[in-house]
Amino acid sequence: MKRRIFLRKATLWAIASTGFLLGHKPAKANAFEDFFLAIEFDDEYRLKSLLLKGMDPNTVNEAGFPAIVFAMMKESPIAVRTLLLSNKLDPNLPDRRGETPLMVACTLNKPEWVLALLDKGAKQGANGQWTALHNAAASGSSQSIEYLVNAGGAIDVLSPNDTTPLMMAAREGREQAARTLLKLGANPALKNQAGFNAAGYALKANRKELAFEIMRKEKALRKAPLKPN
Repeated sequence: MKRRIFLRKATLWAIASTGFLLGHKPAKANAFEDFFLAIEFDDEYRLKSLLLKGMDPNTVNEAGFPAIVFAMMKESPIAVRTLLLSNKLDPNLPDRRGETPLMVACTLNKPEWVLALLDKGAKQGANGQWTALHNAAASGSSQSIEYLVNAGGAIDVLSPNDTTPLMMAAREGREQAARTLLKLGANPALKNQAGFNAAGYALKANRKELAFEIMRKEKALRKAPLKPN
């Protein structure tokens, strides 16, 4: 199956780069077009060649997506790795939706990309924003959650409507992600502006066992003795 996919990509690359489609005359693609074709077809040699010739790894395509986000969306792992190796890559460049590469990596459940981006200085986001941790929770990426929290991410970071990552995991029915967040110290008692806490979202998602776990955790925290100052 992998060989078939590789051969298909190679054929499509040949068509795209030569312009023989539907009888059209060959047209030499400019560097911009060639760059994004190399990313789409995961062509390491062409991509490295263009970067060596001075192509900016932070180039944004016509749809408003930076090169590395485009590579992630096109499931081109070699292109992602190649771009991550560039010293010129801006790991915090958002796309037209306001999503950073780190947020996209979390959404796609790619913890290896998350770790690489954190190593390059990717920012997680702050209170009052949708953050990488919200995305990781919503997608159920438990490993990404651990990487983010261990890198200093605030586990109860609030979105614009005060939703926490734990609420996101519960709302999407991501049970393992919710348990990971609880293990790492997420506060189950918090409510957002809609009046829901994590247990309430778990019930709405028909995850009754998870809801009861969250409620038991909240009860245990209420009964825990206060720590001395």
